[in-house]
Amino acid sequence: MEICIRDEAGYELAIEGMAFSHAQECSFAEFPARCTEKYAKRADILASKDLGHNKFLESIIVWFDMRMPLYFWKQFDTYRVGVTKQSKSTMHTLMKRELTKDDFCYNVSDRRLSYWNNLIAINDFDTIIKDLSSGYLQTRRVCMSYKSIRAIIKQRMNHKLPEWDYFCSYMRNNLEYPELLGSDIW
Repeated sequence: MEICIRDEAGYELAIEGMAFSHAQECSFAEFPARCTEKYAKRADILASKDLGHNKFLESIIVWFDMRMPLYFWKQFDTYRVGVTKQSKSTMHTLMKRELTKDDFCYNVSDRRLSYWNNLIAINDFDTIIKDLSSGYLQTRRVCMSYKSIRAIIKQRMNHKLPEWDYFCSYMRNNLEYPELLGSDIW
């Protein structure tokens, strides 16, 4: 399992947009300097409040790569709103090389690995795709907002699948503004 944040964007613009409801205090020219700093403190307070109070989190975007087992991706695919994913397609990449033990999240037996590699050698895609273990690791590029990440953490923290704890912990420790996920979820 691996996660790697590739980029984050939108913090300043999200904070400025959140300040629009109080904009009588700042002109457009003042937003970048005076208002971003002032409203960043307000953002920390609103981050934990759902029901639209933290909608500015939708404007802070994160791109990251994740290498997780297929059984994890089945659950991750529950999150569709505000989330885009691009994957290393199993259909297009599975037959291009022999599989190794590093392609799985568990210690696959040599016998099983040999069986799958024989299917690759004889170009039997239909059989291997139907028989491939759900522990096969697939890499996806994910793009989502802080608000989507917050929702996932609220729903999946302390989940019985350890991959979810890994995801939640990684986000908490590696995002630029983890405090904006809200103090109520830690």
